[in-house]
Amino acid sequence: MKRPILLALRCCALLSFLFSFISYAQNSRPSAPKKHSGNGNSGPKQVDIYVAGSCYNENTQKHTAVYWKNGQPVALTDGQTTAEAVSMAISGNDVYVAGNSLGQGLYWKNGQEVKLEKDANASNHAYSIMVKDGDVYVSGFYRYMSSDGRWHDLARYWKNGQLVELPVGGNNFSYATSIAAVDDDLYIIGSATDNHDDLYWKNIQKLETINELKVVTGISQLQGNVYAVGETQSGQPAYWKNGHTESLSGIRGVTTCVAVSGNDVYVAGVDDSNGNGYTLDGRGYIDEGDVGKCWKNGQLLANLKDTEYTIYKPLSMAVSGNDVYIVGYATDGHNIAPPKLMKNGQTVKLATIEGSSWCETNFVISSEVGDNRISKQNKGSSENYNANVPKNTSVQKEPSNNLIAKLEAVNKFFAENKKKPGVITLPNGIQYEILKQGTGPNPTISDKVKIKGNSTLMVGSEITERIEVSNPIEVTINKLITCQEQGLLLMNVGSIYRIFSPDRFVNNKNPGTISIFEIELLEIVK
Repeated sequence: MKRPILLALRCCALLSFLFSFISYAQNSRPSAPKKHSGNGNSGPKQVDIYVAGSCYNENTQKHTAVYWKNGQPVALTDGQTTAEAVSMAISGNDVYVAGNSLGQGLYWKNGQEVKLEKDANASNHAYSIMVKDGDVYVSGFYRYMSSDGRWHDLARYWKNGQLVELPVGGNNFSYATSIAAVDDDLYIIGSATDNHDDLYWKNIQKLETINELKVVTGISQLQGNVYAVGETQSGQPAYWKNGHTESLSGIRGVTTCVAVSGNDVYVAGVDDSNGNGYTLDGRGYIDEGDVGKCWKNGQLLANLKDTEYTIYKPLSMAVSGNDVYIVGYATDGHNIAPPKLMKNGQTVKLATIEGSSWCETNFVISSEVGDNRISKQNKGSSENYNANVPKNTSVQKEPSNNLIAKLEAVNKFFAENKKKPGVITLPNGIQYEILKQGTGPNPTISDKVKIKGNSTLMVGSEITERIEVSNPIEVTINKLITCQEQGLLLMNVGSIYRIFSPDRFVNNKNPGTISIFEIELLEIVK
């Protein structure tokens, strides 16, 4: 059983990508600016850039769900529990954000929270959000325990917070990662990790494919045209517009996101430029050494690469005038960092909310709208985002060289550990290994359980602390830290699991550490 990987951390400037944009711009004519209509005035429209993600507080060890409008942060949660924002949609003056908090998928409309429907003992997870005719659609997965005592992750979507089932073709672990409306049709893109299938739905009906692309990673309606991104039948990166496929490279690869500005179409993805081979595991691109690409109107605009980092899988993109924004996973050829935001090839350091030291980005979108109604606003520090950011605020503190080295060691550990036989990676990056599979019942999140085991704290490859729990203890699962809670919910009584966790899922004050827990589930206490 394999699962897709999402998230981790680190930042770095991508200067050569910026130079690629400059070089390209010198040899191409910029698109004509859009004009205002209906009021007799002319000139370019105001385009706002929104980014979804989270800010991390090293003292509390919690992530706060945050989005940014033109570089200014808006906190969506109070920082008391770990949360993140993963996707956004703008409708008129309304700002919609999808996110997750400790097993609860949700969305916010102008800062007001709406939880996605689930049973008390189940959990769910949001990936993508869309608004059509005033209705809010969120895609993700629903985790529940079946009558045979096994947990399942099933692709689902929610309309205005209410659960809607999707046919998953017998897969026990499936995910709905992208949702879009094209005219009167609702399309959902997803994957299954049971057999590494790509999954497609149109109006809740499961399809073999939705167009002539072999793999479709996303579909959307932009400025009245229908776009899909993915790969051709021969495995080349391509996009699909209104029934016509445009191939972007003669070598293997895949496109993952698209943006439109005026008559210009921007597409980002990856291809096998280094010749090391190209492999898709489910929907996840797993050749970490290849190079991200950006194309404009079918022509290569730039490689997403500099001397230190490669953006090897773009996740979302937005365009404002001649500025191109991309969020994507980064790698140095060996270790994966979390998604980073770039503007014209330079990594953007977003402002943090009060009390936080750094932030992570998951999604970027542009919108031609004015001021939006926001219910919660937090003052943040200024970063090099754009001219709209005030200049009289303080600059975000850079991590020390020692911390950077520790974080790189964490990334390397989890990248190598996931390749070991028997190690399973959860969507949030927590990994586990089944040492013994029990045959008893599964606990629920509100159950009290009797457990024993040991814990190990590592910094790089060095073990700095080890604690043995020789006598069984009783504890309620929802009182445990995130990684222990998630591991126990997967276990049957009698099981022994080894759980590997990055520091963000452990209540310690040591960023850049790795925690390993070996837990035996002895019984559910009644």
